[in-house]
Amino acid sequence: MVNGKYGAGRQEEDLLIVFARALQVGKVKTRLIPALGANGALLAYRQLLAATLEAAQGFPGDVELWIDQPDVNLAARARRAGWTCRVQQGRDLGERMARAIYSGLQQYQRVLLVGSDCLLLDGEYFQQALTALNDADVVLGASEDGGYVLLGSDQPLLWKRNPLTAVRWGGEHALGDTVAALGRYSRRLTTLPALWDVDEPVDLARAVQLGLLPD
Repeated sequence: MVNGKYGAGRQEEDLLIVFARALQVGKVKTRLIPALGANGALLAYRQLLAATLEAAQGFPGDVELWIDQPDVNLAARARRAGWTCRVQQGRDLGERMARAIYSGLQQYQRVLLVGSDCLLLDGEYFQQALTALNDADVVLGASEDGGYVLLGSDQPLLWKRNPLTAVRWGGEHALGDTVAALGRYSRRLTTLPALWDVDEPVDLARAVQLGLLPD
């Protein structure tokens, strides 16, 4: 069990970390490439990331953009918004997220981490997650495909060593595996109502039909 809500010396502010990929043709939204081509998938990713960064501007705290490798355009975008831009560190997604959350919790009391695939993230959802951490050690924003769109915590010791080594990423088991992994360290986990993200062509069509992305 993880003990102690807030470590000495940490500030009161909240932090939102946005995980993103460098803007490279053929390296982003690869499951959309068969339908859209590599350039079309990159365009879709740019639109998804732009929507995420717009939502992040309404976060009631500080924001950091963490990218998988250096990207001068994304670094400039973060700088214009007044955000810090960092490069993710770790061998897989779980280790990269754990390191980012642990880093954030050295300075902030609560840290939320999101990807850049969900068009429904907004200030209300962020506030739900922050409020949930009043009574929980970890909050997860579920996604309809069995993954999750948000991970938040206020427990630095939980993330000092990567607790997510057994998680199967990129599929229907990610949320369940994460809950099981974190449950070894804390029973104070909560899950927010499920949203949906854009991974497959059917998801993209859904977003266009709802007017969340241009046709």
